[in-house]
Amino acid sequence: MHRFLFFLPVLLLVPYFALAQLPLDHERYADSLNTILKTATSDSLKARTNFMLTYYWMSKDPQKAKECLEEGRRLSKNIPYLDALSYAHEGYVYYVTDMSKSEAAYKKADSMLSRFNSKEAYLARSNIWVNLAVIQQRQDNDREYINMMLGKAIPLALKAGDSIILGSQYVGLGVAFMNTDQYEKAEIYFNKAILILKNGQPSRLIAAYNRAGENYTYLGKYDKVKEVLDKTRQLLAPYPESELYAGYYMIEGLYFQHEGKHNQAVNSFVKGIATANGPNKNYVIQELKFYQVKSLLALKEYKKAINVLQSLAADEEAMSMDNSRLEVYESMAAAYAGTSQMGEAYSWLKKFSLLNDSLHKAQFRRDINELEIKYQNAEEERQIVALKAKNTQVQLEARNNRLLAWLMAGGFAVLLLITILIWLYYRNNKKLLAQKEVNHRQQIKEMEQQQRLQYGQAILQGEEQERRRLARDLHDGLGGMLAGVKINLSGKAENSSSPDQKEELQNIITQLDSSVTELRRIAHNMMPVNLIKFGLQTALKDLCESLMSEQTKIDFQAYGIDSNIPEQTQINIYRIVQEMLTNAVRHAEARNIMLQCSQNNNTFYITQEDDGKGFDIGAIDSGKGIGLANIRNRVGFLKGKIDIESAKGEGTTINIELQC
Repeated sequence: MHRFLFFLPVLLLVPYFALAQLPLDHERYADSLNTILKTATSDSLKARTNFMLTYYWMSKDPQKAKECLEEGRRLSKNIPYLDALSYAHEGYVYYVTDMSKSEAAYKKADSMLSRFNSKEAYLARSNIWVNLAVIQQRQDNDREYINMMLGKAIPLALKAGDSIILGSQYVGLGVAFMNTDQYEKAEIYFNKAILILKNGQPSRLIAAYNRAGENYTYLGKYDKVKEVLDKTRQLLAPYPESELYAGYYMIEGLYFQHEGKHNQAVNSFVKGIATANGPNKNYVIQELKFYQVKSLLALKEYKKAINVLQSLAADEEAMSMDNSRLEVYESMAAAYAGTSQMGEAYSWLKKFSLLNDSLHKAQFRRDINELEIKYQNAEEERQIVALKAKNTQVQLEARNNRLLAWLMAGGFAVLLLITILIWLYYRNNKKLLAQKEVNHRQQIKEMEQQQRLQYGQAILQGEEQERRRLARDLHDGLGGMLAGVKINLSGKAENSSSPDQKEELQNIITQLDSSVTELRRIAHNMMPVNLIKFGLQTALKDLCESLMSEQTKIDFQAYGIDSNIPEQTQINIYRIVQEMLTNAVRHAEARNIMLQCSQNNNTFYITQEDDGKGFDIGAIDSGKGIGLANIRNRVGFLKGKIDIESAKGEGTTINIELQC
C-alpha cells in the first residue's frame, strides 16, 4: 500500500487572516491582496500582504513567490515579530524543492517566535510544527509525526484558542493513523475535525471530508463514502476550478471500484489527475495513478495499465520511495502476465523479489551491527570492572603498607608494644586475607553469573533473530515464489482452450492461495509485525484475538503499558504470554481465559487464569513441561518472579512479575 501524506501548510499571516489553504476563489483572493498592497501605508501591512501573495504565487510562479517573500522580509527588517515570521514563509517556499532548507527555516522561525507570548505567535508556531511533522511523514517517520503533532502543534493551537486550526491538525493525525493501518483510530480524528470545521473555511472542511472518505473505503463503510461524496459535491459546486476536486474524484473512483464499476472508476481517477494543482500536485497525481492501475488491471486493460506504470517508473520522485517501487514492480509483473508476455512478467517479478530481498538484507545488516555494538559495549564494561577491581586491590595493599610502617615506627619505642602490635597486625592481616579471598570468590561468582546472563541473552537474541530471518524468508522468499507460480498458472488458465484443464488449473490456484495464507500465518506467528510496528499492547491484543475461537474465549485487559519498553524486553514478554496462552488453549483445553497485563514504573505484571483441566505442579517441578521451562527461563532473564497455582480439574492461575 502506498503512503498517504497530509498537505495543509498553515501559517498565521495577519491578525485577521489565518490560512491553512488558499480560499477556493483564488483569483478574487489575489485581487483583494493586490488592492491592499496598493492602498496600505504601513510597512507591517505591506509585509504581511506580500507574505500572503507568496502562497498564491507558489503554485503558479515559484520565482514570483520568492520575490514576494524577499520584499516582505525587506519590509519586516525593523519589525522583530514579522522578521521571525518571514522564516516560516521561507520554509513553505522550500517545502517541495529542498526539505533540508525548509526544515532549517521552520526551526529558526520557531526559535525566534518562542520569545513572543501572543495568541498570533502561538498559532504561527503551531502551524510551523505541523509542517515540521509533515516533513517527518514524508520521510516515512509516522511515529515522529504523531509525536510532534500531539506534543507540539496541538498544545500550541489550544494556547492560541483557534479551533479551526485544531480541526485541520486532527485531519493530519487521522492521515498518520491511516499510514499505520489504524483506520478505526483515524476515523475518530476525522470525525472530530469535521465537527469543528463545519463552521470554518469550506476548503478545510472539503479536505477533511476527502480524507475521511478515503479512510471509509479501507474500513469498508461504503454507505459513509456515499454520504461524504454527496456532501463534498455540494460544497465544491460553487468553485468549479478548485484543486480540491482531485481529492473528490479520488474518493469517487474508490467508490466505483467497490461497486465493480471499474470503467467509471478509471474516468474518475483521470478527472482527478486533470484537476490536481498546487505545490502538492505531483504527490496527488502519483496517488491517483496507483489507484488507476488497480482498476485497469481489474478491467484486464493491461496495455493501458503498463502505460500508466511506465509513467510512474519514469517519475524519480515516486520511485525514490521503496514502497512505491515495490508496487510498480509487482503491478508491472501482473500487467505483462495479463498480456501473456511471460518473459517481461518474470523480469518485473524478479525486480520485485530482488528489491524485497535487498530491503530485508539491509535490515538484517543493521540488526547484526546493533548486536556487534552491544557486544563491544559489554566488553568495555567488563574491562572497566576489571580495572576497578585492580585499583581496589592496589589501594588495599597501600593501606596495609602504611599500617606496617606505622607499627614498625612504634616498635622502636616499646618492645612490648611492638610485640602486641605485631600480633595485632598478624591477626588483622589474616582477616584481610580471608576477606580478600571471600571477595575474590564473590567476584568470580558474579563474573560467572554475568557470563551465564550474557550467554542466555545471546541465545534468546539469536533465537529471535532466527525467528525473524525465517519469517522473512517464508513470507518474502517462498511467498514471492508462490506468487510467481500463481501468475504463471493464471496465464496458462486464461490461455487454456480445454475447460477441464482450465478448471483443474483454477483448483490448483485456489490451493496455492490457501498455502500462501497458511504461510503468512506461520510467518506472523514466528515474528508478529505488529509487535515491531505498534508496540507490545497491540501485539498482545492481536495474539489473543488470533487464538480465540467458538470453543475458547480470551478476556485481555491492559493497564498502563508503556510504549517505551526496550524492544528485546517487549519480545520476551510477548513470548512469555504466547507460551502461556498456547498451553492454556492446546494443553489445558480451557474454554475461558482471563489475561491481565499491567505496568507500574519499571515493574511489569502478568496474570492469567483459565478454567482448563489443570496439572500437577510437582510433575512440572520434577523436570516435565518444556513450555513452562521456557517461561521460567525468560522470567529469570528479566529478573522476575513466577507463581503457579494449579490442580487437576481445577484450572490454572499464573502470576508473573518482571523488571523492564
